[in-house]
Amino acid sequence: MVTAILYLIVYFGGLIKAMMGKPVWGLYIYFFSFYFHAPTMWWGQALPNLRWSLIAAIITMVTLFIYPPKRGLRFFHYRENRFLAAFAFLVIAQLTWVRAPAFHMEYVILIVKFIILIFLIQNILVSAKEIKGFVWANVFGCAYFAYYAMSMHNGGRMENYGVGSGWDSNLAGQHFAAMIILGGYLLLEKLNKTHAFVAAGIGVIMMGLFMTESRSAIIAVGGTGVIATFFVPQGKRKKLAMFGVLAIVAGASLMGPQIVERFQGMQKDELGEVEDKSAESRFVIIRAQIEMWKASPIIGHGHRGTLILSPNYIDEEYQTGGVRASHNVLMAFLVDHGLIGTILYFGAIFSCWLRLLGYKYETKPEEQTEYQKLLSTMLVGASLALLAFMLCGMGSNNKKLEADIWLIAFIPLLSQEIRRIKNGGNPSDPDDNKNDSLSDDLPLNHIEEDIPDAPKINIPIRM
Repeated sequence: MVTAILYLIVYFGGLIKAMMGKPVWGLYIYFFSFYFHAPTMWWGQALPNLRWSLIAAIITMVTLFIYPPKRGLRFFHYRENRFLAAFAFLVIAQLTWVRAPAFHMEYVILIVKFIILIFLIQNILVSAKEIKGFVWANVFGCAYFAYYAMSMHNGGRMENYGVGSGWDSNLAGQHFAAMIILGGYLLLEKLNKTHAFVAAGIGVIMMGLFMTESRSAIIAVGGTGVIATFFVPQGKRKKLAMFGVLAIVAGASLMGPQIVERFQGMQKDELGEVEDKSAESRFVIIRAQIEMWKASPIIGHGHRGTLILSPNYIDEEYQTGGVRASHNVLMAFLVDHGLIGTILYFGAIFSCWLRLLGYKYETKPEEQTEYQKLLSTMLVGASLALLAFMLCGMGSNNKKLEADIWLIAFIPLLSQEIRRIKNGGNPSDPDDNKNDSLSDDLPLNHIEEDIPDAPKINIPIRM
């Protein structure tokens, strides 16, 4: 009961602070209610089963309209948002033809909430303090979730200690993977007192990752680490190498025998069949999903299409309770939303990655402000976190998770600010000038978010 009361004090205290002119506190409370998800926590039974995170998002949006940033509110300014807005309209339109409108309506509500979140993030994060606060909120919140799950763990794989109705081990592992990468790049900034807390949080998240025994998540983190060696923020090569070695050592120490056995199960036997039935089923489901997609290749079958159609396409031995859900995010989008929806959603993803290739500070690292260094470092970190998250999705469907949405909102914001400074804007932190706008120095047409022509593209990192 005491824990529930403390939750209410923090929740409503933060929202009151937001309504007093600090919208960023509303965003923090959203993350707070996301990670400290009252309905699924043991202490949450004393509270009403409300949509705590959605309520926080709506109140924060209203507050943002009352206290907008000086540059004004933006949404369609970013090309990624145009992709996702078109995708949202498609999802809503699908209600007229999908096989299971009740299932599909769940995703309609979810995509509307995602659009609200993107709007909030891109209009609230207007300074270095708030950019770092966004990362801190997720690192510390995710660390608490990992700690909570481990405290409830009784052996085997860590299952069903998640948000909402509960994440399985793969979904938890995917979220952990993205937050490890995102938080890790915050450690590359100039050493300060917060490093110890961030490092401790990442350590707890990493322990949670390995306890999920999620092969796709572990592979994604390792693969992203390799790719990271080709995208090094300016002046950060030594630090990145040092943290990379520490990560490898930590990963090796956490790699228990159960995880090794799970990876060994992916090998083929003498007959050429995958030994692990779970790993083998992934390929069976994908083959079935190709056939499902062919039945409606353009407009799709609606949310959870694979689950609904699986009895007609997947052999009973690979079903669970007579059905089988998707375990691949790309195939899930193809089956659920057809080619149009898949192009729109992944168009936003690839647009974010293109930003990593688009801009570079002309000044040398030693001549850059700490604000410039933070922006470029976090652009790389957020882009690689999104890469890790999508790689995870190739082994387990993360379509309903939110980390990709947060990153799709975060990456364009960083990229725009880098471009503003490159075009002659003030390179200092807006907070230093009592300025809450990320773009006041230039008119809107100077920072239009078009992809640069190929001959003009500069690499924002040192190879």
